[in-house]
Amino acid sequence: MDSYRQLAKSLALTIILAILVAGVGYIYLGFIKRGIIILVIGIVLWIVTSLHIQYSYMWILTIAYLVWQIIDAYIHYKKLISGQTQTPKFKR
Repeated sequence: MDSYRQLAKSLALTIILAILVAGVGYIYLGFIKRGIIILVIGIVLWIVTSLHIQYSYMWILTIAYLVWQIIDAYIHYKKLISGQTQTPKFKR
């Protein structure tokens, strides 16, 4: 049953969520801690970039970070589907 739930995750939705908000694709896949860390780093990067808009390297760094987390979310999705990794189990 648990593996069926993992297989029911959509790659398209994972990528769309990762594009819209950094870290949310991971949260959707069940990697809550990793997703929150990536989300917080993404927010900090956007704030710093907004404050220092005249520095083009900040935009390059922010865009590179967003592209990296999209690719990494895709890699985590493939590992999850192939059974190489499992989402953490939380106690209720």
